[in-house]
Amino acid sequence: MRKFFIILPILFFACESSEERTQRFFNLGNKALNDGFYEQAIEFYNQSLKETPNYAPALNNRGVARIESDHPYEAILDYNQAIQIDPDYLDALFNRAYAYEEIGQFKNALQDVKTIHTLTNDSAFVYFYEGLVQTKMKRYDEALVSFQMADGLNPLNPETLINVATIYYFKEKYDTAISIVNQAMELNADNANAFSLLSLIELEKGNYQGALVEVNRAMDIVPGEPYFLNNRGYIFLQMDSLDAAIQDINRSIVLNPKNGWAYRNKGIYKMRQGEYKEAITLFERAIKTGEFIDELYSYLGDAYMKLGDKMKACDSWREGVTQNEPMSQQKLDQNCD
Repeated sequence: MRKFFIILPILFFACESSEERTQRFFNLGNKALNDGFYEQAIEFYNQSLKETPNYAPALNNRGVARIESDHPYEAILDYNQAIQIDPDYLDALFNRAYAYEEIGQFKNALQDVKTIHTLTNDSAFVYFYEGLVQTKMKRYDEALVSFQMADGLNPLNPETLINVATIYYFKEKYDTAISIVNQAMELNADNANAFSLLSLIELEKGNYQGALVEVNRAMDIVPGEPYFLNNRGYIFLQMDSLDAAIQDINRSIVLNPKNGWAYRNKGIYKMRQGEYKEAITLFERAIKTGEFIDELYSYLGDAYMKLGDKMKACDSWREGVTQNEPMSQQKLDQNCD
């Protein structure tokens, strides 16, 4: 009886056509992917592609499994193949843009967005995502246009309004940013991102207690959010509450090991402790994330200067100037020929 039930599916599968096996393995891969078993999903997609090598959906979904298992470069290769087979494959184009963004290749991500624009007319989400990438590149005026286009196509979306407010925050137009945040909160009074942005604005104003109140409101809505934890850790750094700061920053890194801002903030903490070599390691790790992180090279230069390496300090500040860091420009003028 046991042999019967083992042999039966083998005989059944042997009767399948190649097309049916392609689809069966693809479906098994999708289930594994949805359940979070990424390596298993990849194996099923491999089997599907063994049957039909140019099956673009399997290539695309294998790319998703690979990026979820922290292999973005391999994922991009899969998306490339899927797009080569079907140049208008929107899912693969979006996924490749996300993968490029993850590894810091923002120009490539925007190039894919440009292609997507030609395939989907008047999509609010496409403009919204375009604005997010442009924001990471510090192309704030362009990002503002993209978010405004998204708002025009999908009015009264609080997340779009908050991102518009964020642009004004980056442009140091705090009153305008607050006004737009208030509009967003009229639509959604419990928006954690709104409180987070208000916290950042209070921090820029030097109102540390006010910043702490606002970030705690955000965390009441989304407890344990790693970006909020990191921001609160930075506020504690400014308040010289170092023990509280490092607890939040470390917890943020555990929850999201890819957040370059958290490594920058931990580097600042190490600077305060006089551990300059450790700080440099953390700043360099933040750089490797590919994110545009405020004053990162400024802090890196400070650490090198503390170790007596003026040449590397000046090189760091020069790089900071190319990243539009005001403090790097100031330190370069004061310390370097």
